[in-house]
Amino acid sequence: MKKQLFTLFLVTGMALGLSAQETVQEKDLPAGIQTSFKSQFAGASGAEWMMKDGTYKVHFKSNELKHMASFDKDGNLTSKGVEIKETELPGAISSAVSSSHNGRKIEEIYKIEKGGVTSYMVKLTGEPKTKLMYSADGQLVKDKSGN
Repeated sequence: MKKQLFTLFLVTGMALGLSAQETVQEKDLPAGIQTSFKSQFAGASGAEWMMKDGTYKVHFKSNELKHMASFDKDGNLTSKGVEIKETELPGAISSAVSSSHNGRKIEEIYKIEKGGVTSYMVKLTGEPKTKLMYSADGQLVKDKSGN
């Protein structure tokens, strides 16, 4: 009985996890999103689309750099980000990461613009999987650990 319950919870959890973020083919995107993406990111290549919580998210490359962007259902750009080097990270954020996650290294950093505000998403190596969102002045805004 315990094995059956465990299996049921495992399958349910996997199904919920898969439904939380759905891959979307470019041809299946609303026309407004396709038009907006192509006009704002004309040199984009390798676009991979997902839909999460009603928002269309895309990861792509442009000018040899990794980018990300989010659009609402009407094709309005709601946020955009570009991968940056660790040397480009503001000192306050570097210090905050070092002091609160001693021994972990930075794997990826994105500079993100949303609603006129700049923030930084920092992904750390190792376990648990950790993504941290910082304001430009080094304040921790969100910690997604173990997801």
